[in-house]
Amino acid sequence: MIRSYKLYLMLLGSSIFFLLCQNQSSITCFVSNVSSSAAAAVAASATADDTLGLGQGRGVAAADGEISFGEKIRSRSLNFKDIPLKLDRSSSTSAATSSSAVTSTTTASTTSTTSTTTTTTVKPPLSAPLANSIDEAMYRFPVDTAVLPPLYIITPTYRRPEQIPELTRLGYTLKHVQNVLWIVVEDSENCTESVRHLLDEIGVSYVQITAPMPSKYRKQKIKPRGVSNRNRALQWIRANATEGVLYFADDDNTYNLRLFEQLRWVRKVAMFPVGLISKFQVSSPIVKNGTITGFYDGWVGGRKYALDMAGFAVSVKFLLSRPHAQMPYKPGYEEDGFLRTLEPFTFSEVELLASNCTEILTWHTQARKNSPAPALDRKKYAGTNLLKLTSWLV
Repeated sequence: MIRSYKLYLMLLGSSIFFLLCQNQSSITCFVSNVSSSAAAAVAASATADDTLGLGQGRGVAAADGEISFGEKIRSRSLNFKDIPLKLDRSSSTSAATSSSAVTSTTTASTTSTTSTTTTTTVKPPLSAPLANSIDEAMYRFPVDTAVLPPLYIITPTYRRPEQIPELTRLGYTLKHVQNVLWIVVEDSENCTESVRHLLDEIGVSYVQITAPMPSKYRKQKIKPRGVSNRNRALQWIRANATEGVLYFADDDNTYNLRLFEQLRWVRKVAMFPVGLISKFQVSSPIVKNGTITGFYDGWVGGRKYALDMAGFAVSVKFLLSRPHAQMPYKPGYEEDGFLRTLEPFTFSEVELLASNCTEILTWHTQARKNSPAPALDRKKYAGTNLLKLTSWLV
């Protein structure tokens, strides 16, 4: 029995040895191919790292020359005077027409911005990437304005429990908008780290500056909140922009993406309805036969332009032609005062967005319960856009 077992083992070993010898050339070829593939992958990885400035897998060079380990570029604060690169038309068109590629890019920021009420300091930008690299998305603003006019979204903000969640909602809305620069102006002496961290995390191109409310207005019972912030943003636009459209987008509002695409082509001043405003639940120009005949708002107060802050937009070129235009420190009259400083312009020159002011594309969604809207006087407002607007109200 033992001899038979040993014989069986010898025959099995001989068979295995014979098979190995017979297929030696195939095995050698397989091992060679695996080695070649591994070497090629290592070489490709090294080439990609060199192209993106990553070095030996050490991370990304920050704007101040330091190395930030384990991070990728997502967004940064922009100052157009510091940008060394203007994309060619082909890459600009690609960035403007491929929103899915832009919004799916995951990156991280290593640049910080600080400012006072009179100056803005921005660290030098990172070196320009090669065409078609994965970092091209961060350079999508500014693009060729002949392809896609830029949008300047001005958001005043101040520290409060709702600040971060409301900025989060607005930021991720803007993430779906192409060629946009988010100008976030804080009512504080210094830029807060929590806001900066959120802006970096969201990944929308932004400028973070400060504009504290003058102390004499802080003692008032009703404060002109957001005025210093918006005037500071207007100052920044005058110093850095020549094309595009500016829009005051407060962080406690909700926006339909269609609004931003309509804003992009404003030539002078545009107006449109805002929902969930006052007891009427809407603030809007009254439009009859395509012309503004007045304003529908829960509080007119002698205002010539009885609009909400989110109910109008202005062309940058038109703003630059009105060097003294600014917002007054008068609670309740900020919108009216600003639009008056843009005069002269007529109602016939105002562009009516949101399907001739028959749709609501922005809502004043505060964190509180709103009362139902009262019934509209259909006889008084017969033939106006308000009849169609009631379908949007509760």
